[in-house]
Order: sequence, then C-alpha cells, then structure tokens
Amino acid sequence: MSLQEETILQFAPWESFVSPTFWHKLAEVKLDHDRLSDTKRSISGHYTNRNASGCLLEVDYTAYNRSAQPPKFSHAAVGTIYNKNTIEEFKALDKVALLADEGKELVADMRSGRVLGDPSLLTRFFVLSFADLKSHSYYYWFGFPCPLTPTLKLQGGVQKLRDVPNSQKYKEALKSLPAESQAFFILYVNEKENVFEARKLNTLDEKDVEHYYFGFADPSEYDHPAWLMRNYAAWLLNHCPSFVGKKLRFLGLRYNQKMEVDDSRIWEVIQTENCDLADTTELKFVGWELNKNGKMGPRMVCMRDSMDPAKLAENSVNLNLKLMKWRLVPDLNLEAISQTKCLLFGAGTLGCAVARNLLSWGFKHITLMDNGKVGFSNPVRQNLYTHADAVAGNRMKATTAAERLREINPSAETVGHVLEIPMPGHTIGESLRAQTEEHLNLIEKAVRDHDVVFLLTDSRESRWLPTLLGAASKKVVINAALGFDSYLVMRHGSTRDDSGDGGQEIDGLKCVRGSQLGCYFCNDVTAPGNSLKDRTLDQQCTVTRPGVSNIAASYAVELLVALLQHPLREQAPAYYAQSGKPGEADGKVPEGLLGILPHSIRGMLCNYENILPATQKFAQCIACSKPVLDAFKNEGHAFLFKTFETAKYLEDLTGISEFTRLNSEIIDFDDDEFDMSEEDED
Repeated sequence: MSLQEETILQFAPWESFVSPTFWHKLAEVKLDHDRLSDTKRSISGHYTNRNASGCLLEVDYTAYNRSAQPPKFSHAAVGTIYNKNTIEEFKALDKVALLADEGKELVADMRSGRVLGDPSLLTRFFVLSFADLKSHSYYYWFGFPCPLTPTLKLQGGVQKLRDVPNSQKYKEALKSLPAESQAFFILYVNEKENVFEARKLNTLDEKDVEHYYFGFADPSEYDHPAWLMRNYAAWLLNHCPSFVGKKLRFLGLRYNQKMEVDDSRIWEVIQTENCDLADTTELKFVGWELNKNGKMGPRMVCMRDSMDPAKLAENSVNLNLKLMKWRLVPDLNLEAISQTKCLLFGAGTLGCAVARNLLSWGFKHITLMDNGKVGFSNPVRQNLYTHADAVAGNRMKATTAAERLREINPSAETVGHVLEIPMPGHTIGESLRAQTEEHLNLIEKAVRDHDVVFLLTDSRESRWLPTLLGAASKKVVINAALGFDSYLVMRHGSTRDDSGDGGQEIDGLKCVRGSQLGCYFCNDVTAPGNSLKDRTLDQQCTVTRPGVSNIAASYAVELLVALLQHPLREQAPAYYAQSGKPGEADGKVPEGLLGILPHSIRGMLCNYENILPATQKFAQCIACSKPVLDAFKNEGHAFLFKTFETAKYLEDLTGISEFTRLNSEIIDFDDDEFDMSEEDED
C-alpha cells in the first residue's frame, strides 16, 4: 500500500468555549461553598455536532449542577475543576502530574467497564483555574486527557456519508437512534442480508466487527475527526484486543442546520500494535489545550467589563462579607442581614453614618425619614451630601440620601420620605391637622413594613413616636444619641411574647431578659417637652466632637448585626455587674456569634471609655409601658393628638406626675448620721 493510501490519522483538538456565566457561578461557589478548600470539584460540559464550528467544548453556569442536562442537539462531557487559592499555587502546580492523574482516571473507567454503561466518560476534560475575585480576573487552562497509544493509520481517503452506496438506508437507520444514544453508538450494516441498524454501544460483539461502523457525535468541522475519537479508538482496542490489526470503520455523525446527516464522515483505520492500558506507570498522556498564541500555557479572562455594573457592584460589596465566612465566622448568616428592612428616623449626621454602615454589612432595604434640607454646614459632617446639594437650595435630606445610597450600591432598595415627625408638647393647629394625619399614617405603615427602627433624630421628643410605634408593632428598635463628647447606643427591650429564656445564672452578674430591657425613655421621670423652645443656636444644633457620630453610628449597626446573629434575636438577655464596679463583668458575659450582646453602650471621648449598663423596663415609662400602649391601641390618633397638645398628658396617664413633688422637697442629712470608716475619711 502506498504512502498516499496509508497515512497517520490526525485529530482536531478540542477548543474550550467558556460562557461568562461559568465564571460568575465559579465566583459564587468559591465564596459561598468552597471558601479556602481547593479540593477538586466535578463539573460538566457539552458539545454539539449540529452545524458545528471548530471543535468546541462549552461550559456555562450549569456545569456545577450534577443533574444538569445538555442543551438540545448537544452531548454531555464529564469534567473536573481544580480551582486554586492563589496565583502562586496555580503556577507551581505540577502540570504533567495533573494531566497524568486525570488520564489515569480515564483509563480506569475504560478498563473497569464503566464506559459501556456511560460512554460520555470518554469525553473527559478538566480545568485548572485561579479566580482573582477582587479584580474579577480568571486564569485557566483546559486539559483533555488522552493516553498516548500507537497511531491509527488511515486506509484510503475520507468518505462523506452521501457518497456511500445505499446511503439512504444508512440515514434511515441513524434516524431511529435515540438522541441520548448518539454520543457513541454502533451502526450495524450487513448489505447481503439488507440489515441496517443503529445500536447502543453496550451491544458490542467482537465477532461482528466487519459489519460495524463505530459511530460518535462528531463536533469537528474538518475532515479530521474530533479529539474524542482518539479516546474512543483507544477504548475499543483495549476492550477488544482482537481488533488490533483489523480494519475498523468510524462514522463521525454530523448534522447540518436542517438536521441532515449527508456531511457525516467515514474513516477506515487500522492499528497494528497492541494497545495495553494495564500498566499506567509507563503510560504517557497528552491533552493540554494551546493558548490563543498557539503555545502551551494558560489563558486569562477579565470579566469586569462584561458583567452587569449592578451585579458587579453587588458581588464586590458582598466580597468582604463572604470572606468572613471562610475562616473567621463560618456560621455568619448573611441572608438574615440582606433580608432585614431598616427604617431610619433622621437623615442627618447619625442617619448618614448609619446608612453607610448598613450598606457595608450588606443591608439592602433602607428607608429614611427626615424633613430637613441640605445646608452648607452639612456636607462636611454628613457623608451622603455634597456642596452642590447645598447650593441647589432645595435638596431634601431624606430623598437625597436615598439617591446617594443607590449610587453607592445600585442593588440597594432605598426610599426617602420628607415629613415632620409629630412630637409631644409640639402643638398642632387645625390647619396642619390633615397633613399630620397623613404623615402619621405614612409613619405607622413604614414601621409595620420594616423589621428594624433606628432612632437617629436630633431631639429627645422626636424619638418618642417611633419608640411607641416600634413597641406597639413589636419591632427591633436601635437608638443612638450624642452629647458633646459622649454617646449612647442601645437596643430597646422586646415587646414580643416572652420566650421564657431567662438567660444563664452567673455569679456576680445580674441577668435581664430581653423582654424586660428598658427603652430610651425608661429612665425618665418626666415626659419629653419642646426642647427647641427658648434655646440659643448652639443649643438647637447637635454640637459634638466630629468623631462621636461615626463611633455611635458604627456601634448602632454592629449592635443590630450581633442581635440578628443571636439565636434569640431581640429576646436575648443582657448582663451587668451587680457590684457596679467597672470591669466586673469582663470575661463572664455569655457571647453570641459576634461576641457579647449588651443592652446599651455609653461612651466618653474625654477618657476614651465605654461602659455597658443594662436597665429594666420602667412600669410607668411614657413610651413603652402598658398604659401607653393600651391607650394607643384603643384610641389611635386621638391619643396621639392629646400627647402632641401637652406632654403632661403622658405624665398623668402613666402616674409619673406624682414624682414631681420630689422636686420641691429638700432632704437634709446630718453628718453624724453617717458611719464613716477611716479608709473613707482618707
């Protein structure tokens, strides 16, 4: 036979085609599931033999789904991904050893008989990758392992199916083959007996080899068969050693756009040497994909430009949070955070700082309420506003802040409401009554629709209505208040049904159940009045050291996050030292997922000190006590307008007006009545 008649058969190498969704899913899997683990993960791919271009093997987001089915007119490929933690590990990995390990698994499937049950195992691939999730760059290298076996020699030329005698009978037999069996199959042709049958691969009988066409779905567009035929032939010659030295016919099944098979190719080949796959120690493997320059090496793709900007921002925002789950806080419940709806009363210095911290923690639902306009003094202290907002002269804080939050994180759902918060002692005239009713309805609905209420306004009396509504609606309420160089951050006691968990009994500590913790007004023995009346400018404005608001806002958000991660949430108890000595409770208070969960945090910048007191509910509190909640429940807005008319109504309702007599009493003490120790005198 001449050299022209007998040539070495060449194969069209695989070309990887990676959908952007594959990388998006890899980022999600790495952040949420694999984290620091770089253990190999099973994936899948697919290829098509319909109107094929090149010799493509495609992977997309379905690659990570074990039960995923290939698209219509496509066939499954079995794969593995090795995603390394660092670029150094990606570069240093022994590529020859990795290819050999994957190849040995392929050979093991060939020798074990698993291929007969699942022929797709012959279409094996793997991916070595590194995902730089900060820059959204992905380094990868595909491999398509194949044992280096003796060459196949092509006998004669390549035939097209349309040129074969009785080709119509071949086509009719192929039409009877189910789609799920077309990846690898046998076409039995016995022209003497006029038998043309397409059969499954597991019907293989060595004695009928002269009547067989070993068929496979061929994704190649060239005269050369696709790379997968190389593994197909190696398996056949190992599974049936008698085929060595015999002519074997392979049928590369190819469909055009009209689902016609006329362009399918037939190759008649022979292998004269044994194909021994038993000794894998000496067996060599090939299959690394060449890069775009035609050289051996990995590829890199940057997804930053191809990703939706909003999705890109969301992934980047959550990156820091998801990295916490890798090592530091594996049990952190980010879903509980992202689904929590926060209502902020006040969009000033505290409101802006709290809103920014909420975004940092992954809160998406934020509503702000404020009636102020952005002034020239605001931008330097309130970080959601700019000088241009002040120049405009008509930019309202609530709506502007909501807009800025969406600019920072486009996936955030933020709303701003411009309204007055009605307050005790601030009389409302008849001309404003209808507007006040409208504002009350909006505030009440907002409290009902949200999970957490933040009190961030600049006056004591403006916190009364949100405190009452939060207690009435059984919401989580977080309060932050500022002094010149001091701050108070606290969580209000729960008004939900008591869970009955009294907390742990610890020597030296007093435990207060979550349902017994007090609110912002529980330590008061007077109702809030009009704090802006008869006040100079410095008394009307919130005058504080600039750093105080940021500290308080950070503590407020961190307190909420710690509460959401606690199994009892707002019912969680608080502890304080019975001796009253600072530091007495250190190391004793039970911790939640993120540490202790105090009732309140009182801080002072003058000595850079925090204390964590816990106070119980006051039975005569003018905001959260039973008489007040019952009156609101029974009378509704009528009750509220009574309090707006005069704050004394609340004092009379709760009985604290009886305490006013203490203000006029003078209690005298004689020094002789005290038993002073020598130590005290010193």
